[in-house]
Parts: sequence; C-alpha cells; structure tokens
Amino acid sequence: MGPATRRAQQNARTFVKSAQSGSGFVKKPVRKSRVPSGRGAWDFVGVNDDEDADVNQNNDVRESVEVEQYAASQNPDAEEGEEEDGGGSSDVEAALKPLREMADKVGREVEAFAVSFDQFLEEVLTERKDGYQSARDLVGTYQAFAEEEVGRLRMAVQRERMVVLREEWSRRAEFAGLVEGEVVGGAVKWGRGAGGVVSEMKAEKVGKLRDWQRESDVWELFYLVIDFWYDRDARRKKRDEELAELAAPHRYTPEKELWERFLLEDEIAKVHLLYKQWLERTADHQESDLPSIMQELEARSGTGKGLWNRGWLNTRERIKGEKRVRSWPSPSDSVQPQIRTSAGNDMLVTTLDPDAPTRQDRTLEKPDRYFERAVWIACWEMLRRGRSWTEVVEWCEEHNEGWRAAVLSPALDATDALSNAAWRKMCYLASDSGCSNDYEAAVYGLLGGNIKAVQKVCRTVDDHLFAHYSCMLVRQFDHHLQQRYPGRIASLAVRRADGDDVPDTEEKAQQAISQVLKQLRADPTTRDEAVTPFKIIESYLLANDAETLAAMVGAGISDLDSLRSGDEEAVVRIRAVPTELPAEASIAADCHALRIVTHIYAILTAIDPDEQPNDSITAEENVLAAYIQSARLSGKRDPIPVYASRLRPGRSILLMSRTLQDVHESREQRHMLDLMQKYDLPLVEILTEQLRCTLTSNADLNDFLEKPLRIVEDCEISQLYPGRRIFDGFLALDLTDDDAMIVRSLQWFQLLEGHWQLTFQSLAKALRACLLTGRLACAVRIVQDFPSAIISEQKSFAILGRNVNVLDKHPALAAEDDEEALEWELLREQARSYYELEHLVHAIHALATWAAQERAFTAANKTSASVPSAMRKAKNELDDSIAPLLTGILLCADNEEDQKQLDLLRNTYLPEVLIAYATALYTAGPTISRESYIESMDLSVAIAAEDNGLTDTFTTAKRMRELVNVFAQTSKMMLVMKGINKKVRKADKMGKDLGVWEIGALLGGGAEMDGVDAAPDVS
Repeated sequence: MGPATRRAQQNARTFVKSAQSGSGFVKKPVRKSRVPSGRGAWDFVGVNDDEDADVNQNNDVRESVEVEQYAASQNPDAEEGEEEDGGGSSDVEAALKPLREMADKVGREVEAFAVSFDQFLEEVLTERKDGYQSARDLVGTYQAFAEEEVGRLRMAVQRERMVVLREEWSRRAEFAGLVEGEVVGGAVKWGRGAGGVVSEMKAEKVGKLRDWQRESDVWELFYLVIDFWYDRDARRKKRDEELAELAAPHRYTPEKELWERFLLEDEIAKVHLLYKQWLERTADHQESDLPSIMQELEARSGTGKGLWNRGWLNTRERIKGEKRVRSWPSPSDSVQPQIRTSAGNDMLVTTLDPDAPTRQDRTLEKPDRYFERAVWIACWEMLRRGRSWTEVVEWCEEHNEGWRAAVLSPALDATDALSNAAWRKMCYLASDSGCSNDYEAAVYGLLGGNIKAVQKVCRTVDDHLFAHYSCMLVRQFDHHLQQRYPGRIASLAVRRADGDDVPDTEEKAQQAISQVLKQLRADPTTRDEAVTPFKIIESYLLANDAETLAAMVGAGISDLDSLRSGDEEAVVRIRAVPTELPAEASIAADCHALRIVTHIYAILTAIDPDEQPNDSITAEENVLAAYIQSARLSGKRDPIPVYASRLRPGRSILLMSRTLQDVHESREQRHMLDLMQKYDLPLVEILTEQLRCTLTSNADLNDFLEKPLRIVEDCEISQLYPGRRIFDGFLALDLTDDDAMIVRSLQWFQLLEGHWQLTFQSLAKALRACLLTGRLACAVRIVQDFPSAIISEQKSFAILGRNVNVLDKHPALAAEDDEEALEWELLREQARSYYELEHLVHAIHALATWAAQERAFTAANKTSASVPSAMRKAKNELDDSIAPLLTGILLCADNEEDQKQLDLLRNTYLPEVLIAYATALYTAGPTISRESYIESMDLSVAIAAEDNGLTDTFTTAKRMRELVNVFAQTSKMMLVMKGINKKVRKADKMGKDLGVWEIGALLGGGAEMDGVDAAPDVS
C-alpha cells in the first residue's frame, strides 16, 4: 500500500490512546452528497427477488419525511418489534435481535476511529490539505488498527483458527465432491466438525478474529478504490511519466515489456489486476492456508506425506502385474489390452504417459485418481492464493512431477504475465476438453482465459470474482495485442466459446462486474455468502459504486425500522414496509460492517464537499444515524458529535438531543457542551429539542389533569377548621425516574454560558408542564435546584459584565446608569414567568410544610403555650411565600400559547392555594396567635383588590363561594375570641384590634375549644 500504509502503521499504536483523552473534534461544512438517486447498479433488493418484483416493489430512494417535524420520543431501550395483528412477528424479532446485541460488541474502536476521523476532517476542512492523500492515510490507519486487533487475537487462538479454517475447507470439498467421500486408505472419514475440537468460547474468539481480518481486507480494498478511481489526476500524471520512460515498442519488443505498457495504457486492465491481487491476498489469510490443505489431502489419502511422491503407483503396479502374465503390445498398436481397475468398474489405462487417460478414454486406479486430483487441487490453491507460476512449477519439480512443471513453465515470468499468445491458445483448448478433472481444467483455464472452466471449481464468492478478473485480464491482453500488434498473433484464429468481448470502457467494466455480482446473489451455491454484510460492501466497492452503498444501506435500515412497532425518530422511514428485507439491511446488525459503511460514506462526502444534495441523502443519513445510535447504546457518547456534524442541521439536532438525555453528570455535560461547540453544532436548537422531547415523553400536556393539585379537603366545622383543612401529605417529594430526567434536561441550560432569556424560558416551560400535569415533586425540585436568584447571578455576567441578582429589587442593587436600568427591566421581564411560577411552587411547598407541623401538633392535643418553634417558623414562611401571589402573578406571557397555560395555572392553582392558606390562618388563630384572624381579614381585602385579578380567577374557577365560606367561619371565630380570653391587648401598629369584634359576652361567655386550648392573647 505504499507510503500511506507505512504512515498508518507508525501511527496505529498511538492514535488509540488519544481516543481516551476526550479531545475535541473539528467542525465541518454542511455535507453535500454525490449519491445517485437510483437503487443501485444491480437493480435488486431482496435475495430471492426477480427483476420484475424489483421494479414493482422498490422505488427510488427519496426524501419523503421532513426531519424538522419531530415526532414523539422513542425510548431506545424499549422492546422492539412487538407483535402486531399476529403476523410476521417471529421474522421481525429474528431480524431485530442482533440490533439489540450489537451495542455490547462495540469496543475501543469507536473512540479510536472517531479520533482519526476528526484528524482527517481537520486536515481536509480546516487545513485544506490534499483530501485524497488524507483519505488514503485515514483508511490506512483504519486498516492498521484492524491488523493490530487481528494480531492480538491471533496470538490467543491461532491453533483454533487453523482448525476452523481447515474444517470449513473440508466441508466445502465434501459438498463439491473435490475428494472422495470415503477415504481411500480408510483411515479417516468425513464428519469431523470444528465444534468438537474448538470450544464455544474459543470459537467465538475465532469469529472475532475473522471479522477483524475481513474488516482489514475491506479497508485495503477501499484504499485501492480511492487511489485508483478518485484521485485520477494524480494517477494519470504518474502513468504518463512512467509511459514516457518506456522505450517505443517495435517488432522485437518482448511481450513482458508489452505487458507492462498494456497495464499502463489500459486503466480497466490495471484495476482488474489490482482487484485480482487483492483477492489473492484475502484468500491467503481468510481461507485455510496451503499447509493445512496439504495436510487435509494427505489425511484423506490414507498415505500421509507419501501422497506427493507416489505418482500413479497403484496403476503402475497393476500394469506391471499384467505384463508378467500376458504378452504386451507396443503403444502404437491399435489394439490395447482390456484391463479393468481393481474395483472392476472401469477400463484401466495401459500406458503411464500424462495424457493416457484422455487419449485412451480410460481411467486410473482409485488411489491414483485421488493423487491426480490432489496435485491439481494443490496447484489451484497455490494460484488462488497468489503464488507465482514460478513457485507452482518449483513445487511440481520438488514432488517429482516434472511433466507438469514442463507444461506450466511457459507461464514463468517475473511479472506473472502470460506472455505467449500461442501457448495461451493451447491452454484454452486444453481446458475446454481433454482434462482428467475440473482442477486441471481450471489451471489451464487461468492460463488461457477460459472462465467457464475456472468457474467449475469456484466454491466461494471470492473464487468466482478471482476467476472473472484473472480470465478477463488474459482476454484483455490478447485483445490488446490483436489491436496494437496484429502481426504477433496473426496465426491465432481463436474464437472463445463464450465470446471474446472485453470491456474497453469504465461503464462496460462496471456493467460486467455488476452482472457477475448479481448472478452470485441469484446462484443457490453462493447466494447466502453473497448477502453477508462484508460481501455486500465488497460488491459495491468492486463495482466502483461506493457512493450508492450508503444510500442502499440506509434504505435497508429504513425498511428494518418499518417492521418495528412505534416510531424511532433516529431513523427516517423513506418508503412503505417491504414484503422482504433487502440484503443491505443486514449491515445494520453487524458492528464491523456498519462502522465501515459509515466511514466510507463520511470520507467520500468529506473529500467531495461541493456536490449538491439529492433525493437519497435522507437514506444516507440513516447510516450515520444508525451508527450514532449504536454508539449511544454502548455508552460511547464522546465520538457522537463528530458524526452528528456530518448530518444536515435538522437531523443532527434530533440525534444530539437524544444523546444528551443519556448524560447525567455535570462534568460529562460540560464536556459534551464543549464538544458541540467545537463542532459548531447548533447548541440552542439541540438543548431546546432535548427539553421538548423530555417534556413530551414525561410531562405531556395532552395528559393535563383537570385538578392536578388537591390541597384542601372537607371536614367538620370546629374551632380548628372552618369546614375545610389542608390535606395531610398532599405533596410527595420523592422523584420518579421521569422527574429526574426532566431535572437533568434543565441542567444543560444552567451550564450553558450566557443565554439569559433561553434559560429562563426553558425553566418556565418545564415548570408549567410539571404543574399542569401534576408533577409537583418535580416542580419543587426544579425551583430548589434552579433558584432564580442563583440563575440570575450566573447568567448576568455575559450581559452586564458582573454577577448580580437582577431580580432582587433591593435599592443597594440598583443599576449603575439609566441605560443599564433599561437593561435590567428587560432582563426582569424575560425572567418574569419563571420568577412568578417559582413563587407559586414555594407557596405550595410552604403549605405542605405547615400542614405537616400543624397536624403533628393538633394530633398531640397540646396547649397553645407549647407550640414548637418549627410550627411558628412554618407559619412565618407560609406568610412570606403567599405574599407575592397577592400582587398579581401569571398575568403576562411571551406568546399566546404560554398565556393560555398561565391562565390555566391561575384558575387551577391560585384558588386552591389561597383557600388552603385561609384555612391555615383559621387554624393558626387558636394555636399560635389570634393575629391570624386579622391576617385572614387582610387576605380577603387583598384578594378583592382590582389590580391582581384574583377575584376574576376565583369567579372563573367557580370557587368564590368556597372562599367566602372560609372567611365567614373565620369571622364567627373572631366574634367569640374576646369572650374566651379577657386579657386586655394593645392594638398593633396598624391600629388593628380584635376589640371591635368583642361580642363574646353577648353569646354567653367563652365557648370551650374542641381539642385544643385557645391561644393566649400575648400580642
């Protein structure tokens, strides 16, 4: 991979550490997509879909949902895929189960990839470096990370990996009939499974190892795609320089040099060679290695390592035996001895020359047939893994197969080029007929470009792709010679049975490989493998259709989400529920594949930022959304902002707002705010949306209670209660999980620097929602955790340059000048709603405190002289908290909707609170001081004032009669108080005195108090 890989390997050991440091990432411009709006190059979605079904059932990926129209929040941890209408639930559950488990598999790679991706964005978007080189470096770094994981896991499970790979090769061989099902020597039989040799735990680690190896290979392939197809100008400049250095061709120029020139001049051939070499490298470490295959073949032969040196031993011995007992004709005689094999089923060859079986149309002894097949299998497997023809020939010579070495020796070339056109023609003809087995034909087919012969031994998707690229290269070279140097192959009038057409343009090459990939998905022998996540990614990259990959995967994620019950806002559903999930949907359930697709999409859009958006961008963003959700569910929140910054604003606001709901600690909240600011994410919109979502989920105004607060209850009229009393325990202060979530959603605004108006508006919004839905404990916690005085001091610095409580109207805190005074008034007006709601909540809390103290005192039936200080304190705090309510609150709002809510709160809460306060004053008269009766009369006067609107509030709430009854009972008590206690008392400083009500003697003296003695006249 050149310098980029070396740089990546040098950085691979250090960039993971930076993922743990929590370093921030860089902002980005709005992404502009280059993805085509069509479904893709192959026009298929389902594994079993035919072409007609594809056309009818799948529409173009389009943006049919406006992200800005947010729906109700969906709990990401809720159960998914609940059964609906009793149909298809098992299939949905089976499809969604991996999604729930995937988060557990996400590890340190999330942070590591994010850190490297951030560095890449900084280079491309901020420092304006070469985007293609930065992309190559980034991909090389990702591959190096995967290779490190492979190395780490391989140390632990290398032996088990070899066992698993060998067993897989054996099962494929058995299925394909590569070797006899019953072992020749009878020593070993089929059926040994890897599960019996490798423990379940080890097998799981082997699976992880192979996943990382596949990921490493995909990153290498993506590197080739970027280097060849995207950075075309640099590549062509380099090509022109290399062509200029070559000597001009002439009639004596060796084909080796013509091959080198051919690869430089023909871009399609060059990329075919690159892909072929990549497939060779992947087979070398993804499949069973050559020594293991040799061992398997040896084990099944029954002769061990002697297999490779025996030749046609059994056939030779049989012929020798026959020669001893009969006369033997010369090989040129037309009539040959009729000898049957030991099994007696077939005629045996009479000579041992290599072409005897095909020339005589006879067979070998069974062990020799196995040997013959095993040798050609070994040759094929060596070529499949990228071994040069030189190595294959040397191997044949080492195992006493000189004639095979002689046959293959014309292929020897330092460049692995097939440089003899006439010899290639003979190899093609040999592969088409006259071979002892399919593997011999396949080896000749590679030399002669006979793809049909090679396909017969292909068992995997990559085998078929290797056959396609190898044979296509041979044909392209022959076509090149025919067009440029016809004199060199004038004697070749070869017409291949499957045609000699070769792709001479990029479009034709893409169509050709797309057709191959589509056939592999339709072929029953390769269909299951072709629709695995890694093979899907590989297919799009090989088809040079990486731009469409994200759109198709995003559409698959949309389809998968459509099968769920409920609405998941993170994923936008872009089309109707499909009858069958597309193959691309499986990528969403594979953490490796989803991470790869996400970064492929992000990298391509970063290096091509000038493309205009198109109809498929919503589907593409579903991929980023799915990756963000997987990181969120696994608790990896720090990397999320860098990926959210690659989304359009509406989508990034949505996803970030949901992510913020998972952050609880203040330190983590500050860190997340810093990250969002560094990425230039819309902080205000994100915080506003997360509050909206939290309130919608936990304090939905649609759940408004007609009577959210019940403070007073009916009781008998007595000296303690005027027929009404405060309900004991009406305010439970224990927070639910939903309450705690609402409180956390407000902490973001407190931590946000400045934003006075936004903060107070958000606090008021949350407080209104809590009061309207009856979440009193949450409302109390809000005013306790976010007192307006503290918030004012924190937020005022950004506006006034000093920390001051603007809401405190004490003269010592006046504004410094007229201009600042106007500023103060504006700030007070903006905070007014929350400030007044805060007073209301304080009053409710004070009523609960008083009720608890009063009920404990009256239940004990103590004398008034023993009234505890806590009860007196509760009474004083209650008086202080009620006073602001009498000045006229909740009368003005910022908008009509808020005003409706304030009116509802006034009509619901104020009558209840003031009636409760009136009953408290009634009770305080005989228990604390008869001054409370005067305060009750003052309360009636305050309520009747015209400027506070309380009279209208009681009238609208239809509770005026209830209030009047309480005051009437209070008046009655005042009439008898002088008769109970004759002690002369002074009037207060306002001149108020109960003496004017002294008619106790007229009523026959002092009436006895029920349960509690009258309070002494100590005032």
